[in-house]
Amino acid sequence: MNSIQNNLRQMDPDLGLIREDAISIRQPGVQAPAPGTDPKGAGFFETLAKSMEEVNSDQVQADVAIKDLVAGRTKNIHETMLQVQKAELSLKTMMQVRNKILEAYKEIMRMQV
Repeated sequence: MNSIQNNLRQMDPDLGLIREDAISIRQPGVQAPAPGTDPKGAGFFETLAKSMEEVNSDQVQADVAIKDLVAGRTKNIHETMLQVQKAELSLKTMMQVRNKILEAYKEIMRMQV
């Protein structure tokens, strides 16, 4: 994940950073967050990194389940197939999220200022 984040930062050093003076739309009655606090929770990169770690974990669990089945340590082919399908679905979902992020980034780069 760090290499992806570093590559994006090389293209745009301010990517993912929001400065308090950059907020131009304010809702009535909504106060700006205090410096150093994040009221919304984790940032975009942290959320993306966590999701990628979960996908990796699913892939590792599926790999272990396949190895256990082949080695004869388990006879439950249904559980193995469920693990493999879960890993495949999570990987496909992550790839679609990646594609949408790239499309959004390209669209932002095409915007005229």
